[in-house]
Amino acid sequence: MEPIKLAACGVDCNVCGQYKVTTERDVKSAELLVDWFREQGWIGEADGVEAIFAKNPLCKGCWNVTDECFWKCGCGKVDFRVCCKERRIDHCGECSDFPCENYKEWASWHESHQEAMARLLEGRQNT
Repeated sequence: MEPIKLAACGVDCNVCGQYKVTTERDVKSAELLVDWFREQGWIGEADGVEAIFAKNPLCKGCWNVTDECFWKCGCGKVDFRVCCKERRIDHCGECSDFPCENYKEWASWHESHQEAMARLLEGRQNT
């Protein structure tokens, strides 16, 4: 098992579909993103996995952002990466304000976000 590679938000990049599409060109992960990309208007109704791959680079991990990155690490109202840099912390779980209202809102969007919040909360309790 690969060591955990935490994004600023606390998601383990190694299990993130968007990260795996970029770093591994993982077709199964891309297939799981098709409906969401359509809903966001990023690909057309008839488009599929190849259209997602054409958006490359999707995500190289929030600590490797470049001007070419599709995501730009904008996660809702707050760019968690920028917030962490300003506070000189590695991820949101190290913040004295965690979980802030912006993080709670972001966590409500997806199961993987909720899992990240739970993992970070658990880590705080174990320290």
